[in-house]
Amino acid sequence: MITLYGSGPNFGLPDASPFVTKAETLLRMSKLPFEKALMSFSKAPKGKIPYIEDDGQLLGDSTLIRWHLEKEIRHRFRPGPHRRAARHRLGVREDGGGQSLLGQRLLPLDDR
Repeated sequence: MITLYGSGPNFGLPDASPFVTKAETLLRMSKLPFEKALMSFSKAPKGKIPYIEDDGQLLGDSTLIRWHLEKEIRHRFRPGPHRRAARHRLGVREDGGGQSLLGQRLLPLDDR
Protein backbone atom coordinates (compact mmCIF):
# COMPACT_ATOMS: atom_id res chain seq x y z
CA MET A 1 0.00 0.00 0.00
CA ILE A 2 1.15 3.53 -0.76
CA THR A 3 1.68 5.96 2.10
CA LEU A 4 1.40 9.69 1.35
CA TYR A 5 3.30 11.90 3.78
CA GLY A 6 2.20 15.47 4.40
CA SER A 7 1.84 18.08 7.12
CA GLY A 8 -1.73 17.19 8.05
CA PRO A 9 -4.85 19.33 8.31
CA ASN A 10 -4.27 23.04 8.88
CA PHE A 11 -5.99 26.36 8.12
CA GLY A 12 -9.26 24.48 7.55
CA LEU A 13 -7.71 22.48 4.69
CA PRO A 14 -7.02 18.74 4.43
CA ASP A 15 -3.32 19.66 4.15
CA ALA A 16 -1.57 23.03 4.30
CA SER A 17 0.56 22.21 1.25
CA PRO A 18 -1.07 22.51 -2.18
CA PHE A 19 1.47 19.99 -3.48
CA VAL A 20 0.33 17.38 -0.96
CA THR A 21 -3.25 18.09 -2.08
CA LYS A 22 -2.16 17.56 -5.71
CA ALA A 23 -0.51 14.25 -4.85
CA GLU A 24 -3.57 13.14 -2.87
CA THR A 25 -5.83 14.05 -5.80
CA LEU A 26 -3.65 12.00 -8.17
CA LEU A 27 -3.80 9.04 -5.79
CA ARG A 28 -7.59 9.30 -5.57
CA MET A 29 -7.84 9.50 -9.37
CA SER A 30 -5.62 6.44 -9.74
CA LYS A 31 -7.97 4.44 -7.47
CA LEU A 32 -4.94 2.82 -5.82
CA PRO A 33 -5.29 2.16 -2.08
CA PHE A 34 -3.27 4.62 0.01
CA GLU A 35 -3.03 6.01 3.49
CA LYS A 36 -1.92 9.39 4.80
CA ALA A 37 0.69 9.95 7.49
CA LEU A 38 2.49 12.88 9.06
CA MET A 39 5.83 13.65 7.46
CA SER A 40 9.33 13.50 8.85
CA PHE A 41 11.84 15.81 7.18
CA SER A 42 14.65 13.42 8.06
CA LYS A 43 12.93 10.69 6.03
CA ALA A 44 11.87 12.90 3.10
CA PRO A 45 13.98 12.17 0.00
CA LYS A 46 14.18 15.85 -1.00
CA GLY A 47 13.74 17.30 2.48
CA LYS A 48 10.22 18.54 1.71
CA ILE A 49 6.67 17.34 1.26
CA PRO A 50 4.90 15.60 -0.33
CA TYR A 51 6.57 12.26 -0.56
CA ILE A 52 5.24 8.74 -0.83
CA GLU A 53 6.46 5.34 0.21
CA ASP A 54 5.51 2.55 -2.19
CA ASP A 55 6.87 -0.93 -1.48
CA GLY A 56 9.82 0.52 0.45
CA GLN A 57 10.67 3.05 -2.28
CA LEU A 58 10.57 6.74 -1.25
CA LEU A 59 9.61 9.29 -3.89
CA GLY A 60 9.54 13.03 -3.26
CA ASP A 61 7.95 15.82 -5.34
CA SER A 62 4.40 15.75 -6.68
CA THR A 63 5.56 15.51 -10.31
CA LEU A 64 7.74 12.46 -9.59
CA ILE A 65 4.78 10.96 -7.74
CA ARG A 66 2.62 11.53 -10.83
CA TRP A 67 5.20 9.86 -13.09
CA HIS A 68 5.41 6.91 -10.70
CA LEU A 69 1.62 6.50 -10.69
CA GLU A 70 1.46 6.73 -14.48
CA LYS A 71 4.09 3.99 -14.76
CA GLU A 72 2.50 1.89 -12.01
CA ILE A 73 -1.08 1.91 -13.31
CA ARG A 74 -0.27 2.66 -16.96
CA HIS A 75 -2.67 5.59 -17.01
CA ARG A 76 -1.90 9.08 -18.27
CA PHE A 77 -3.40 11.90 -16.28
CA ARG A 78 -4.54 13.98 -19.23
CA PRO A 79 -5.03 17.74 -19.00
CA GLY A 80 -8.62 18.84 -18.47
CA PRO A 81 -10.78 20.55 -21.13
CA HIS A 82 -9.74 24.07 -20.06
CA ARG A 83 -6.05 23.20 -20.40
CA ARG A 84 -6.65 21.59 -23.81
CA ALA A 85 -8.59 24.68 -24.97
CA ALA A 86 -5.71 26.93 -23.89
CA ARG A 87 -3.28 24.75 -25.84
CA HIS A 88 -5.47 25.01 -28.92
CA ARG A 89 -5.70 28.82 -28.66
CA LEU A 90 -1.91 29.06 -28.38
CA GLY A 91 -1.34 26.67 -31.28
CA VAL A 92 0.37 24.05 -29.14
CA ARG A 93 0.06 20.48 -30.37
CA GLU A 94 -0.43 17.47 -28.07
CA ASP A 95 3.23 16.55 -28.61
CA GLY A 96 4.24 19.89 -27.08
CA GLY A 97 5.35 21.57 -30.30
CA GLY A 98 3.90 24.73 -31.74
CA GLN A 99 4.48 28.39 -32.42
CA SER A 100 3.42 31.42 -30.42
CA LEU A 101 1.83 34.44 -32.04
CA LEU A 102 5.30 36.01 -32.18
CA GLY A 103 6.77 33.00 -33.96
CA GLN A 104 8.80 31.84 -30.98
CA ARG A 105 8.78 28.20 -30.05
CA LEU A 106 6.63 27.54 -27.01
CA LEU A 107 7.70 25.29 -24.19
CA PRO A 108 5.45 22.26 -23.69
CA LEU A 109 2.55 22.92 -21.35
CA ASP A 110 2.65 19.36 -20.09
CA ASP A 111 2.99 18.94 -16.31
CA ARG A 112 5.87 16.51 -16.70
